[in-house]
Amino acid sequence: MSRWQPGSRARLQTAALDLFLESGYSATTTAAIAERAGVTDRTFYRHFKDKSEVLFGDEARLEQLLVGTFDASADSTANALRTSLRALAQDFQPRRADILRRAIVIESVPDLAERELLKLRSWSHALTRLAVTRDGDDLAARAQVEVAIALFRAAFRSWTHDDDPPSLDELIAHAYTAVGHPGFSTRRGSTPSTSTGSPWKRR
Repeated sequence: MSRWQPGSRARLQTAALDLFLESGYSATTTAAIAERAGVTDRTFYRHFKDKSEVLFGDEARLEQLLVGTFDASADSTANALRTSLRALAQDFQPRRADILRRAIVIESVPDLAERELLKLRSWSHALTRLAVTRDGDDLAARAQVEVAIALFRAAFRSWTHDDDPPSLDELIAHAYTAVGHPGFSTRRGSTPSTSTGSPWKRR
């Protein structure tokens, strides 16, 4: 067995998802994941500290994507939040097949589902800190961020549970519309969204 090959991390992620779905999360060992991926145990631990990290190893990158996109926007807090969710949706979209498999595993294991909620809470806290700094209004900032994260969660659930759904970004837009949220406001001279509605339709 080769000690290291390019693409080892991606192969480990694929192998882990395969085994989690075939054998169950609890029954799958790191050694089995490494063997399925064609790498050594040492290579596994070079990329992940344990098997749960295969599912959550992207946490820091995704949070930085949200925070970085928000921070780079000179727009209103509402618009900056929507732009951040769009960036996240665009990151997720081409990876939908693996994200669907990941969602199945996480929903089947209570500890993993709890960690997923903690991840969303971490996103919320990070964005709230920036929003408070931007607007100076703790309540308004927290409310806007919590609403945005809740709408993302609703859209994400449809995206991972519905058959042949629209894109994640379209579902987020639909979620905004469903609660009467403008999504992109015209505050601070921003340009309103060119879409007046969502192509999303209940199947």
